[in-house]
Amino acid sequence: MKTITLSEKELETVMIFDRIKNRELTQEEAAKILKISTRQARRRVKRYNAEGAAGLVHKGRNQQSNRAIKAPIIEEILKTIESKYLHLKDKAGPTFLADQLKKTDGFVLDHETLRRLMIKNGLWIVSRKKRQEHQWRERKHHRGELVQVDGSLHVWFGAGYAMLIAFIDDATSEIVWAEFVDYESTKNLACLTHDYIKQRGRPMALYTDRGGTYKVNNNKDGQRHITQYARMLQEVDIDLIHARSPQAKGRIERLFKTLQDRLVKELELAGITGIDAANVYLKNVYIPDHNTRFAVQPKEKADFHRPIDMFNLHSIFCLKFERIINNDYTICFKDSWFQLGKKQSTFIRRGQKVMIHKHFDGTIDIIRNGHRLEFKKVVKQIPRIKQAIDDDTYPKSRAYRKPPASHPWRTFKQWSDKKPDISTEFSSGHF
Repeated sequence: MKTITLSEKELETVMIFDRIKNRELTQEEAAKILKISTRQARRRVKRYNAEGAAGLVHKGRNQQSNRAIKAPIIEEILKTIESKYLHLKDKAGPTFLADQLKKTDGFVLDHETLRRLMIKNGLWIVSRKKRQEHQWRERKHHRGELVQVDGSLHVWFGAGYAMLIAFIDDATSEIVWAEFVDYESTKNLACLTHDYIKQRGRPMALYTDRGGTYKVNNNKDGQRHITQYARMLQEVDIDLIHARSPQAKGRIERLFKTLQDRLVKELELAGITGIDAANVYLKNVYIPDHNTRFAVQPKEKADFHRPIDMFNLHSIFCLKFERIINNDYTICFKDSWFQLGKKQSTFIRRGQKVMIHKHFDGTIDIIRNGHRLEFKKVVKQIPRIKQAIDDDTYPKSRAYRKPPASHPWRTFKQWSDKKPDISTEFSSGHF
């Protein structure tokens, strides 16, 4: 019997089709969760009923497409463009070049395929699209299909500023999570998101602005980088959508306008001046009342929040950094040195890459191929010359001393220009 290995995404797909089989979800609702068409969902349901979980595995796995262009042909196309058409790249686009390659060089390929090849190899620069006008967007139909996230810096209580981070469901305008913090940092957002999905489950997508915590806006090297927070959401399969204007996420903007009017007054009436008391009041008193008054019913009853049982949230919601094992099996991280143990649960060697997991409670894990490595913190000896400069107790005569301007070494050019009598210089004791 052939063994089939399923990925986490495929295991989640099996759970969704089990819910269809148990009549907890309709095929249309499952299609929206899986982001496929209703027709494809019906076809996959038939395959699942006939073959089980094996029917959900794509038949073309680990097989190259029959229509894929061979690598030698791609190299010939790129060489032809560089030799014959490179001077036209600022005047002619991929569509024109695809026609010319077909007419004069015998290469037949779609202009879109050529465009991707040229972009990948730096032969074509994508032009920025024209700015579009804002358009009205309908609410999502299911809970957990889209959740808007943002922070508001305001004088919520007392005399100082505080940051309120809120999560609002797009389908219902329900506040699913909110908390006062000191700053809209990666740590605070990660902790709040962790608590939210642990209680409610994973939403399909989060809708945020283009702030530095959510998106890397300065890719100088031309590569696509993501923030630590975006990486966390990626690992738990939550789409991160960036709004291009405040109007695009108007639902949460209007929420903050309401909170800055109502919540501020209620906190003042309750005599709250501290962040801890404000969070208790927000969670136990204000949010339930707000959702009762202002939340609406979704168009569909199905909840699109997904379970988190298959994820290790502790190893996901942390800061991750890549490091290389040194020749002495040490790792340097944030001006600290860690010595790897001799016995490990996986094979390690010098020059390999490892991941440093820095948790928000201050602890550190070193991971290689999914295995936690044994290590201890060590203090490396400071080089003697550097210690001579930095340490006041070390003899200063051993440190580097800049010679004075009258030193012969610094006046050598003047001495060589004068061309003195060498015997006279030696006899006079110049040296």
